Amino acid sequence: MKDILKGVTVKIISVIVIITLLAGGGYLAYKHFVGSIFGGVGHETVSNVDVVKEKLEAAAELNTGSYLCTDVITKADSKTFKDWKIPFTEKSFIVQYDGIVKAGIKDLTKADVSQDGDTIIIKLPDVEITGIEIDNDSFEKLDESNNIFNPITVEDLNDAQKDLKDKMEAQAIEKGVLDIARENAETVISGMFSDYDVKVEWK
Repeated sequence: MKDILKGVTVKIISVIVIITLLAGGGYLAYKHFVGSIFGGVGHETVSNVDVVKEKLEAAAELNTGSYLCTDVITKADSKTFKDWKIPFTEKSFIVQYDGIVKAGIKDLTKADVSQDGDTIIIKLPDVEITGIEIDNDSFEKLDESNNIFNPITVEDLNDAQKDLKDKMEAQAIEKGVLDIARENAETVISGMFSDYDVKVEWK
């Protein structure tokens, strides 16, 4: 009788152990499955996206195109009285400057970063002119017609520089500086994140 009970007890214990192992294994498998879908991938996506965003924010501005130019500006005016040009007050000058027009992405913090599978998708704000620098040491006065009643002033030269910057910007855009900056930006951004499968897009 004891042997029978012993055998039954062993069988019951064995069944309980097997059920426990199966339940435990099933739970672990379920946890791993759910974790890989919702926890693992989600965590990896957030991590990669955050890393990329932080690097872009640290870079802030990205200049990837430049245009060197030498331009000439002509200024002429006369003193006026109620839209009437006063005779013998005309002045004029022609000056030349060297300058550099820079183009790129002004604010990389505006980039959108997402992940599709293993691919990091970076949507960049479009390129634009980021700055125009005039080399004051390159200043050359080509012609001047001064007037004792209306002399050339520092303000005249400053106004000439402003007009010159507008002229340089238009010339640089016409020569394709924005296209160059856009193409170079894609190369630079891809190089910054060479450890990832990166796809660069534009807004």
